[in-house]
Amino acid sequence: MILKLKNKFDILGLFAISIVIIALIVQCVLIVVFWNVNQRSDQGLYIRMANEYFLNNQWYPDKRELYSNYLFAPGLINYFILQLKIFGTLKINMIINLILNLFICFYIFKFGQKFFSKKTAYIAIIIWSILYSNIMIVLPAGTEIPFLFLILTASYLCINYRSSWCFILSGVLFAIANWIRPLSLIFVISIIVYFVLNRYSYRSYLNLVGSIFVSIVIIGSISKHQIGIFTFQSSTSGVNLIMTANDKAYGGVATILFSDTTSSCYIRNANNLTFIQKDSIWKNRSFEWIRKHPSKYAFLYLKKLVGLFIEDSWSDRPILGGDGTIGNNMVKKPNSNVLMARISHMFVRSIVYYLVLILFVFGIFKNIKQYNINQHIFLLLSLLLGVFSTCIFCVSPRYHYPFLFVIVLYAASTVDLFILKRSHENT
Repeated sequence: MILKLKNKFDILGLFAISIVIIALIVQCVLIVVFWNVNQRSDQGLYIRMANEYFLNNQWYPDKRELYSNYLFAPGLINYFILQLKIFGTLKINMIINLILNLFICFYIFKFGQKFFSKKTAYIAIIIWSILYSNIMIVLPAGTEIPFLFLILTASYLCINYRSSWCFILSGVLFAIANWIRPLSLIFVISIIVYFVLNRYSYRSYLNLVGSIFVSIVIIGSISKHQIGIFTFQSSTSGVNLIMTANDKAYGGVATILFSDTTSSCYIRNANNLTFIQKDSIWKNRSFEWIRKHPSKYAFLYLKKLVGLFIEDSWSDRPILGGDGTIGNNMVKKPNSNVLMARISHMFVRSIVYYLVLILFVFGIFKNIKQYNINQHIFLLLSLLLGVFSTCIFCVSPRYHYPFLFVIVLYAASTVDLFILKRSHENT
C-alpha cells in the first residue's frame, strides 16, 4: 500500500513538471509570434514613457511630470529604462517575464509544500501553469509579474529564514515592489501578523520595518531631487477612487469619464494643476459623493467584489486588444452585439479559472478547521486584505492577480484532500 501511494506521488511530481515544461514551451512560442506586436492600454504607455525617458537620458519621474494627471508605476518605468540601457530594447522584457514567472511558480510550490503538503504543491503548480491568464502574462509589459516576483521573494525569505540579512533584504524588496505597484502594505501587514503568531524575535520586526523605511526614504529622496516632491509610489489613489465615486460609476475602470464635462471626474484647467493638486481634488470630490450616497457606494462595493473575480482573460488585452470595451459600454449606451461577443470571449478563456474558484470556495468552507491558523494567517490575510482594500477603489479583473496564488493553493489543497479521501474509500 505504501509503495502504491509512493508511486502515485512520483507520477504526480513527474506530471506536474511536465505541465510546467509544456506551459513554458507554449509561452516561448507566444513570445516568438507576438515579438513585434505593439502593446496597448497601460502597458503600451509604460513602454512609450520608458523609451522617451531613455532617449532623454533621464529617470522617471522628472519635472515634466509635475503637471501630469498622476504618477503611476514609477518603479516599473525605471525598470524598463534600465532594460533599455542594458539591452537597447524592451522586447527582452518578455523573456525576463518568462524567467520571473518560473520563479513565481517555484515560490508557489514552496508555499504549497510548507503550508499544505508536497502533493498539494505539485497540484498548485499544475493549476497555475494551465490558467489562461498565466499562459499569456509573459507578453504584456505590465506590473503584475515583477510585483508578484518581488512580493513572493520577500515573503519567502521572511517565512523560511529567520536571519537578519534576510529580513533586511525582504524590506528592500517590499519597498521596490511598492514602487512598482502600491500594494506592498497588504503583504507587509500579513507578514508582521505571521511574525506575531509564530513568535519571531523583536529584531525581526526592527530589521524588516527599518529596511522598508530606509528604502522608502532613499526612493523618495531621489524622486524629490528629480521632480521636487518627495514621492515613493504611484499617485493614483485619487483617480482610482473618483472612478467609483460618481453618478455614472459602475464599479470598474472608466477613463472615458475624465473627458466628460458633465462628470465629477472632469477637472477644468487640469493642465494648470500639479498631479498632487488633481489627486486632492479627486479625493475630496470622492469623499463628498460617498458621504452623500453611502448606500450607492456600498452597493458598488459589493458589485466590485464580484467584478474583481468575474473573469481571467485580462492578460491578452494589451496584445490582442479589447481593453476598455466593457467599461465604455457600461457608461454609454451599450452595443449589445459587441458586449456579448466580448463576454463570450472572456468566459471561454476563463473556464479553468472558474473551476479553480469553485474548488477554492469549497475547500475554504469545507476544510478551514483543518488548517493551522498560525501558519495559514499569511495566506488568508493577504487574500482578505488584498480583496477588501482593492474594492475601495475601481476594480478590473486583472487586479485579482496579486492574490491569485493564494486561491490556487487552497484550490490545490481541495483537490489533494479529495484524492486522499478517494484513496481511503478504495482501500
